[in-house]
Amino acid sequence: MDTKKKETLYKWLGLLTASLAVVMFFAAWFQPMWGWYLSAPQYPFGLVLSVYMNHVAGDISEINILNHYIGMAKLDEAAKFERAMAGYGLAAIALVSLLMVFLPGRRIARFFALPAFSFPFVFVGAMYFWMYKFGHELNPDAPVTVAGFTPTLAGPGQIGNFSTIGMPGPGFYLILGASVCVILTYFLRKQVCAVCPYRDTCGMVCQNHLLRRKPKDASKS
Repeated sequence: MDTKKKETLYKWLGLLTASLAVVMFFAAWFQPMWGWYLSAPQYPFGLVLSVYMNHVAGDISEINILNHYIGMAKLDEAAKFERAMAGYGLAAIALVSLLMVFLPGRRIARFFALPAFSFPFVFVGAMYFWMYKFGHELNPDAPVTVAGFTPTLAGPGQIGNFSTIGMPGPGFYLILGASVCVILTYFLRKQVCAVCPYRDTCGMVCQNHLLRRKPKDASKS
């Protein structure tokens, strides 16, 4: 395969992986990112808590009542700002990931991949922060006094007489898949740059992107 055909192939493969990432980001919005199952003798059928990007769902009312007895704030009060901004942030990450195929030059392409790569880690870190905060900032005047705790993020855990199981939801796996696609897009862009006639003079903006039909002669740049 000659250089020009390789360049075209890498460009279209990059567009494919970037588009797949955008689809996964969009699908993740409608799926739970994380979930917990709680069981205790008084709840033989258990309680379920599901965390989405912009809300929590499941047996929220019952869990809030239980949390009230130990002085914990209502689940709905956690991460209000993050939940309000989640849609805008996700849309921005998806857009930046797609623009990586067209816009950035060789020097800054990696920065267009960074938001998608970082997002799963940021989400888990933020969730752990709020779990720690809620489990340690307990009302001292609550009917039941318990020591500060952090609910187990993944796997089995114990809170009082409740056994818990935490695990990632479909939305989190979609985000991970989208991040992998964005990383693949970045490496495909590197392959394009490796055979691009402008690679030695590339600046902040790509001169030879997918939509440019007749790129200028590199000798004139």
